[in-house]
Amino acid sequence: MNCRKSQPQITVGITTFNAASTIEDVIQSALRQKYQNLEILIVDDCSEDSTLAILKEIAQSNSRITVWQNAHNLGVAATRNRLLALAGGEFVAFFDDDDISLPDRLERQLNRILEYERQFANGAIVLCHTARLVKYPGGSELIHPTIGQRDGQLAPHGMALARRAVLGTPLEDSYGSCPTCSQLARLSTYQAVGGFDPAFRRAEDSDLLVRVAKAGGHVVGIADPLVIQTMTPTSDKSLADERYYTLKWLAKHRDIADTEGLYDFYRRWLSLKHTWLERNWRSFIVGLAVVSATYPIATLRRLARARRNLRINRSFSKFHAAIPPEQQ
Repeated sequence: MNCRKSQPQITVGITTFNAASTIEDVIQSALRQKYQNLEILIVDDCSEDSTLAILKEIAQSNSRITVWQNAHNLGVAATRNRLLALAGGEFVAFFDDDDISLPDRLERQLNRILEYERQFANGAIVLCHTARLVKYPGGSELIHPTIGQRDGQLAPHGMALARRAVLGTPLEDSYGSCPTCSQLARLSTYQAVGGFDPAFRRAEDSDLLVRVAKAGGHVVGIADPLVIQTMTPTSDKSLADERYYTLKWLAKHRDIADTEGLYDFYRRWLSLKHTWLERNWRSFIVGLAVVSATYPIATLRRLARARRNLRINRSFSKFHAAIPPEQQ
């Protein structure tokens, strides 16, 4: 069977920034996909190293690869929107510039979405993610699960999923994360929600997830880690930026927190979480005491839920602690 003619085209979208040491392996992982009806679009976000030169050299030898560069640094959300505007495929899969996708990633994600649409979606938009094997400096590795991993049943969707994302409200089959680096969806899905919010240089994936959920969307997943994510220290991954954009994300979706009258608590909780990640133990203990006194029941609930993510958050904290100050 000629898959290139009989199956829908997938656009592989890659954004790059100062990725000279990793981008060639990323592109090779796209070219090695079992699913071959694809185009590879790459937009460089004004790299300051040799990334663009490497991209142009690779593109010269493969007609499926097209490279652009932004006129100035726009950030990952705006750059992904440019990829969406350029995409010719019916589906879009995003690859990060330092992650490797296993050869069956696209084939399995496409099949997962198509099968779910036939059984459950009833016309609703659908996102698909895979679990990830995350490699940290120093050699440690952890599998990060995603949500909606159970085949043959209705996946997390709608406002219940939005509340789970923003408030941590318990929801069946919803433990895990949904980063863009392991995401595949119809191009029309991104268009339906207006793409990524360019105001977010971090947490843009969390914002997209909530907007898809608010639009009645479903989120399905694959339990196998089909993306190998390497945590690389770069200037655009500081904890200060993570804190700023996460709080900005919460403020944008305040309507969800306000349903419980707990926006102030969740704002304090997210700030407290980042204080813990920064290993500022004294401020964390003082802050926890204050928020516990003000919101005792809500704090106990969040502490109980946080235990499940403790290993992942410890690794994330160690990763940032190892980044030299001049790189943050």
